[in-house]
Amino acid sequence: MTPDQFISRIYRESSQVTLANFPCWSLDLLQQVISFDGAIWGTGHTSTQAFHTQASVDVDQKIFSRLKDTLNINPIFAQLMLNPSSPVDMADVINDDDFYQSDIYQQCFQPFGIERILSSIHIDDRSGIFTLLTLYRYDRQHTFSSHEKAIQQQLLFHLLSASSHRQFLALKETFLESTATPNPQDKYAICDSAGIYHAVEAGFLDIIECYTNTQQGQKFPFAIKNHDCSYNEGSLHINLAKLGDLYRISIRLKNQLDDLTDREKQVVAGICQGNTFKQIAKQLALSPSTVSNHLYRIYLKLGINSRSELVSLVKPSV
Repeated sequence: MTPDQFISRIYRESSQVTLANFPCWSLDLLQQVISFDGAIWGTGHTSTQAFHTQASVDVDQKIFSRLKDTLNINPIFAQLMLNPSSPVDMADVINDDDFYQSDIYQQCFQPFGIERILSSIHIDDRSGIFTLLTLYRYDRQHTFSSHEKAIQQQLLFHLLSASSHRQFLALKETFLESTATPNPQDKYAICDSAGIYHAVEAGFLDIIECYTNTQQGQKFPFAIKNHDCSYNEGSLHINLAKLGDLYRISIRLKNQLDDLTDREKQVVAGICQGNTFKQIAKQLALSPSTVSNHLYRIYLKLGINSRSELVSLVKPSV
């Protein structure tokens, strides 16, 4: 497979691959362009240097914990940090004679049969998220060529771009499966309980930086509430949902409808579906007169006078 064919497939077919399978699927494709015996793809955050996601092809996943445990003696790490997004060959960092006698080789790589290492790291300075892609060869004589390094550098950008696209497709899919109402202006992120980003859309950071006075510091600047909720922070509207131990957050500029109570929003939804007062009352276990009173207050809050105005106001935000 040529690099151009790889790029075409990684974008064209990524939406057909589940998010969980995407890294291994991508590495399998990459193996058809650059020959390697094993590979890893991990993401994490610079504040902890821990891996949030781990994927490997033809190498034991224990390599991730071994890499973290031996980080302080790994000579390739400092070089990667000096040259983010550029492939670094271990052979260019330390000569073979020294490497094969070193503690890092004997403790981290030799147990897995790894003899040659070509690694790249990408760091998003705004979010603090890093992505590590490393290719391994088990034959010491099979060195990585300059041409292969150039190809890896070229394809890394497209791997990350396609991965980000697939990631946020999945985020929006989970949002649509929830009870929350999606909005075209919503931008998404995944955080842990400390607000450290695990995945973040560029537009999400743009909104945070433009409409808050807080120093972002590579983390979500507001407190993470331990339950599903929607709330306003200044000029921003935030929707938060638990995803296991993590949280999916959507954010956008607040609009008039965000100041309505949850009950008022339920009435608005019924009106926009074309239901009568009686139908809405039955759905919400209220009396028709109570629904009418809610609608009256909604009109006052929004500065409108009719159902048609309400529907016109709501439709652009759906």
